[in-house]
Amino acid sequence: MTRALGRTALLVFAAACTAALGVRAQTLAEPILRGQALLGDTLLRSGTVILHRVSGDFQGEVDSASVRSDGSFTLQLPSVPDPGRSEVYFASVRHAGILYFGKALTLPIQLDSTYEIQTYDTLAAPLEGRDLTVQARSIFLEAGEGGRWSVTDLFQVRNDEARTLVAQEGGVIWHHPLPEGAEDVEVSQTDFGSGGAEVRAGEISVSAPIPPGERMFVVRYTVSDPFLSISLPTKTEALEILIQEPAPPLEAPGLELASQVELEPGSTFRRLTGADFAGQVVRLQEGRRRFEPPVRWMAVILALVLAAVGVWAVPASGARRQTTPRQRWDRGELILEVARLDEAFHSRADPTPEERGAYEARRRDLLRRLAARG
Repeated sequence: MTRALGRTALLVFAAACTAALGVRAQTLAEPILRGQALLGDTLLRSGTVILHRVSGDFQGEVDSASVRSDGSFTLQLPSVPDPGRSEVYFASVRHAGILYFGKALTLPIQLDSTYEIQTYDTLAAPLEGRDLTVQARSIFLEAGEGGRWSVTDLFQVRNDEARTLVAQEGGVIWHHPLPEGAEDVEVSQTDFGSGGAEVRAGEISVSAPIPPGERMFVVRYTVSDPFLSISLPTKTEALEILIQEPAPPLEAPGLELASQVELEPGSTFRRLTGADFAGQVVRLQEGRRRFEPPVRWMAVILALVLAAVGVWAVPASGARRQTTPRQRWDRGELILEVARLDEAFHSRADPTPEERGAYEARRRDLLRRLAARG
């Protein structure tokens, strides 16, 4: 009898614990988003925050809330984020005519933290643009048809100001020359609207707003041969040139030969690297011997960039592709992921504001991680 009562007491205790845990889980999983809008290092004290939802069967605005005087806001979600339903929530707010997005919400645990949307005041760039630092530039050369070479040119530009740079009417924010002889040029608009980035007189020119921090631009073009003359008129902190094998032996003053990269089985790229350039021209020229160091696997599938194949949070089929990013991506992988994200997004003919917001949230997270890699 006593033993039976003991078992009963244990069962009651276990049930109580389970109920308590269940109540706590329900509390933690409450579908309410509590956030704060920031303006630079202070608070944004007015405005309207819009809640967006993107899923396989829905894309649109689902709620809105006013920003309080302390920058806080509260939004009611239709449901708790559930990765099993392939859905993404995020919020946006417009300040000084520019739309800013917060991070993507995909897990219930994210509702436990204060959701932040970072905004900035604006700063007009000179009519001719600003000399922004190129934090890193990666140039990929691939032999193409008819003896021509395909080039993918990745610029990682940094705005060190505390405000979002905007262009004056008829002006640009930033521009940079492309190698001489570049033809069939295409510019990925990244997170800009139409006309935000284009090629003018052999230069990439950007007129869309550039917030503080890093911004990636992807330019593709063809050249008649791999002997490029690469102008670096302003500060470039890191330069990397990758040439697909087989290729003629190449060298460039100021660049060092580094380990080759096998992008996928049978696809190997030779690497030339350098740092700290400003006001220089780097010229690729025929080398005296072919560099043949051991091939090293870097887990960077950059061939997907060159093949214009990317992943997107909500593919065209409507079903969100589930991916599990590695916890410690290296710098090359992060650059790749940004380029793949850009390519996938801009392959869409007419993206919705919700698709653009989810894209920007993911892209901003990748660039934060990229900046942390130095």
